Amino acid sequence: MKKIIVSIMMSLPVIAAGQSNRFTILGKIGKLDRPAKAYLSYNSGDHFILDSIPLKRGVFHFEGTIGHPSRGTVIIDEWGVGVRNVAPEGHFNCYIEPGVIKVESPDSASHIKISGTKLNTDLARLRRAIQPISDKLSILHANDTNDVHTRKALLQQRKDIMKQFIKDNPASLVSFDALKEYGGLLPDPFQVEPVYALLSDSLKADKDVQAYYDLLQDLKKTAIGEVAPDFTQTDTAGNNVSLHNFRDKYVLLDFWASWCGPCRHENPAVVRAFNKYKDKGFTIVSVSLDAPGAKAKWMKAIHDDGLTGWTHLSDLNFWQNEAAKLYSIRSIPQNFLLDKEGRIIAKNLRGEDLDTKLHEVLDSGH
Repeated sequence: MKKIIVSIMMSLPVIAAGQSNRFTILGKIGKLDRPAKAYLSYNSGDHFILDSIPLKRGVFHFEGTIGHPSRGTVIIDEWGVGVRNVAPEGHFNCYIEPGVIKVESPDSASHIKISGTKLNTDLARLRRAIQPISDKLSILHANDTNDVHTRKALLQQRKDIMKQFIKDNPASLVSFDALKEYGGLLPDPFQVEPVYALLSDSLKADKDVQAYYDLLQDLKKTAIGEVAPDFTQTDTAGNNVSLHNFRDKYVLLDFWASWCGPCRHENPAVVRAFNKYKDKGFTIVSVSLDAPGAKAKWMKAIHDDGLTGWTHLSDLNFWQNEAAKLYSIRSIPQNFLLDKEGRIIAKNLRGEDLDTKLHEVLDSGH
């Protein structure tokens, strides 16, 4: 096995090697042989670990020590294309915890079954409960069916199953991961916090669970109806500009970056909205999460995408952008629509939804 360990510490802590902390993963994926390879990635304390091993007639194994159970990923590289080039279908999650973890499939990673330890048994139960809903969603996607009502209903059923699982298994780490999936990439703290309350006190004491609770509290500060937190950053000319300077207009506070593909894809809709409503008391304040030394790329993206006529701000500090941290930004694009008093009246408006909301507040006299 080839194991790469990346530590964010200056010195490596001693990891107990006692039998109680040892884990073994026993895998069998059909009859895959070289150049097929299996990879295992997971966090152990402050280390990120990436391990790999060739498959021999489908068989592979990993072993090591783990102080605290951690969610990991097994990647099956059937064709030897390299870990970065394996399609999502070749990835699957499991829990790295003491004991013997069995990974089995008759042919490929898409039919994996995991068993052998408590958390992985819990995960298998949750997956079995969710699978019928996932199958229906896959059919909708494959048929390119634009049935918004059916999709919304299926997603709600999926959330209901996860909530019930959390209620039935309040102390399982799987329940915490189910909670994060329940909340999604942009969790609504007022919807998620009652489900968080179902977790056991012992699980709530986990530092990662505590961090998620803290995130929910931070997200309340930028909930619809709240006054948008004020901040000051420099514009493209180096001048300090504060958000409160725009209190006389409806403002779209837009977080993006030149390196963000989805942001650049969304920019034409933002430009259309600005041109349509700029004479009706509407403007945009764009905050870029470009990195240190990337001002030229930021400026070029503004020019190339036609993002002119409104205010652009950044401290060029990548994900550590102070405004982004203030708004708990963990993914982009994200935006917040503010009224003339600086109160948040909508969030994460995309494409036609942005135009619809602006029409509602600017053309309808609301």
